[in-house]
Amino acid sequence: MSVSAADHAQVLAAIEAADRLLVQQVFRPVANEYRISIAAPGSKEGRPLLFVKQKRLKVREDIRFRLDPDSDDHLFMIKSKTVFEFRGRHEVLDDQGQPIGLLEKDFAKSLLRSHWHVRDVAGVELFEAREASWPIALIRRVADWFPDWVAFLQWLPFNFTLVRDGEPVGDYRRILGTLRDRYVLELSPGLQGVDRRLLLAFAIALDALQDR
Repeated sequence: MSVSAADHAQVLAAIEAADRLLVQQVFRPVANEYRISIAAPGSKEGRPLLFVKQKRLKVREDIRFRLDPDSDDHLFMIKSKTVFEFRGRHEVLDDQGQPIGLLEKDFAKSLLRSHWHVRDVAGVELFEAREASWPIALIRRVADWFPDWVAFLQWLPFNFTLVRDGEPVGDYRRILGTLRDRYVLELSPGLQGVDRRLLLAFAIALDALQDR
């Protein structure tokens, strides 16, 4: 399927206007793939708008957001800042390879509770995100030190709160009762002015890059 500039503009307009987005993992044996759709309140389904694919065996993470799952054409992408990125920094680039912003994992704070920063092209923080529950964050980490029979504790709900200027402005939560990872990203007016491409890149990074 040919993807035109008009298609790009239409999808960008749709995601910019949305305040509730659904991210669903698609099972693949080697690389992560996802579908992103706009979900109505109370719904767990929506028409897919973006198809996300993480390139296999890349020394620099390369995750592309496409309108057509079988096309090489992409709307935007996540690319690690350096080969074997150890500082948890991943650029978000538009379809021309120009920076939109930066995703940065805070490794110090993430020792006890996963914590990310999302920045604009100048490095100014737009919002931060942290695991919503201290107890669940600690239980998930403690489970890493115990035998396999308690490993299921690592699959407790992996939910995040988005914070801007000290105020909650959104949340990202897993939908329970599904075999494949499925998340809902809900955004408040407090995120006005933040490029939705950065928000969607962050949502995918939480699943695809969380342990990098």
